Amino acid sequence: MNGRSIQIRTGARLHFGLILGTETTGWVFGGVGLMLQQPGWQLSLQPAEHSGAGQTAQDRVLGSPEAVTRVTTLLHRLRAALPELPPLHVRVDSEVPFHTGLGAGTQLALGVAAACRWLCRQQPHQTPLQLAVAAGRAERSAIGTWGFDHGGFLVDRGATAEPQTDRVRSLALPEDWRIVLVRPRESQGLSGAAESAWFGTRPQMSPALVGTMASIITERLVPAILDSRFTDFAAALQDYGDAAGNFYAGQQGHIFADPQIRRLVDQLRRAGIYGAAQSSWGPGIGIPAASPDQAQDLVQFIRNCDPENGLLVSITAPCNAGASISRLAPESRSDSRLV
Repeated sequence: MNGRSIQIRTGARLHFGLILGTETTGWVFGGVGLMLQQPGWQLSLQPAEHSGAGQTAQDRVLGSPEAVTRVTTLLHRLRAALPELPPLHVRVDSEVPFHTGLGAGTQLALGVAAACRWLCRQQPHQTPLQLAVAAGRAERSAIGTWGFDHGGFLVDRGATAEPQTDRVRSLALPEDWRIVLVRPRESQGLSGAAESAWFGTRPQMSPALVGTMASIITERLVPAILDSRFTDFAAALQDYGDAAGNFYAGQQGHIFADPQIRRLVDQLRRAGIYGAAQSSWGPGIGIPAASPDQAQDLVQFIRNCDPENGLLVSITAPCNAGASISRLAPESRSDSRLV
């Protein structure tokens, strides 16, 4: 395996709120989300070289402190199933910010897991859930997992869907549509032990709320995407996000977790700009735009609403394909695939 280098490129994901139904109402950990082209992870992995006579090569990971910790921990986990995995040199060239609603941890873990399996000449995975189990992900939602494989706008019917291989549906969004991402510079969303503890209280949505959110998905969001009706899509996304946010407000204090975002959304809606919805626990939000020009206009509006420059604003496009893995062989012949 010496001389092989594996390159991984992933996008990021937005998740507009878990539906916490029951086996009776369905949609247990279901919901909707979408994959983004940017920000994204870009990593390279290759077998580590021996550092000297009689010395054993060790993993070496270059990146931000949190990325280094996560990749190092993941490599230890993967070796339980891949004992032939050699010590690796991993370089992180581009990162997705953690704890901002962009699904950074899932995309990183799935990308590294798929690349390690390929490096060991094993099929990366047969189903998205198979890879997620190996990487220790998809504890609740499967949107990031399926999104890693397929991209698109994702409808997750939840953990009780049968069969699980049909749990998530992926829909391609129109190529001209854009998403404006907005997040506070200094704030992070609920994560880790605190998030697990909250879900450990087994919160459940009322049957009426589950029905409302499910009908928004099936009767409004999905048809609007299939028919490329942007205005209807934005209105439905806003209603879905508000329904989810009202349920989670007991934990995060409001429909939107961050006060700066709350003020911005109020200004957007008073100006007749619809569609803003929080991703996961936030604090970031996504705002759909019908075209690149409309997205630029939206960015300018947001900057005018933020004279103190406390918000990070960017434009990204939907990602209608899965992550990519490419291999550069010693003879410089490249091989690549979508996962």
